[in-house]
Amino acid sequence: MKKNIFDKMSDSYEDFHFKDTELHVRNNTLYISPKIKLILGWSLFILCCVLAYAFIGNPFAKKQNKGIEIDKRQEVMEKDVDVKEEHDTMIPYEKDDDEELNNFIYAYFNAITTCDNIGLQDMVTDPSEYSSDQTLKKKAEYITQYSNITVYTKDGPDEGSYVAFVVSNLTINGVNSSPYDIVTLYIVNGAQGYRIVNGELPEETQNYIAKLKGDKDIQKVFQSVEKENGKLVDKDSTLKDFYDIINRRDVEIN
Repeated sequence: MKKNIFDKMSDSYEDFHFKDTELHVRNNTLYISPKIKLILGWSLFILCCVLAYAFIGNPFAKKQNKGIEIDKRQEVMEKDVDVKEEHDTMIPYEKDDDEELNNFIYAYFNAITTCDNIGLQDMVTDPSEYSSDQTLKKKAEYITQYSNITVYTKDGPDEGSYVAFVVSNLTINGVNSSPYDIVTLYIVNGAQGYRIVNGELPEETQNYIAKLKGDKDIQKVFQSVEKENGKLVDKDSTLKDFYDIINRRDVEIN
């Protein structure tokens, strides 16, 4: 009786899985038993699974982590804390976690010291602030460089937004030491890439940033900057004179 295609497939399956397989290598013949074939098959399958996991990652874990991030942001927005006081950390910071974001921030501070107002217009949400380079030139008379930049980031209130606390050393004209500086930036990442929000922020966003600024982990960074600068002022009279000038100007402006 003529065998149909299913019978042929069944015979082929039986021949491969339940009988020795002959391999002809030059003048020799190797026989691979069904047990060895089973072990090799499962080993290959497990290896493929491991490689797939390594390259693709765990999509379920990513979705779960994303949900945790959203919950954390929501918790910050809803939690009632005194923004003027230090409190338990709600969202832990990431230190120099995103190389692309770090490079953007480095470029931003470099553009400030080189008075690149054209480049800065492409880095902020309100380019009109840098329609002229006159303000930058006045600032560059004092601060000539930002170095040793460290970026501490926390998730912003919206997806693709970040609150960045940027610590650096300043090179100041006429000052012997390089004091520490810390700046808070609100950054969004959209179709045009990273942009620093330099316009008026909604009150809800301002409160969100103020809450993160009071987180215990970031407050330690602020306190460390203040402590180190205090030591420098005690040792460096040129830095003390500079701060005195700045403080007098602030009083005059107020």
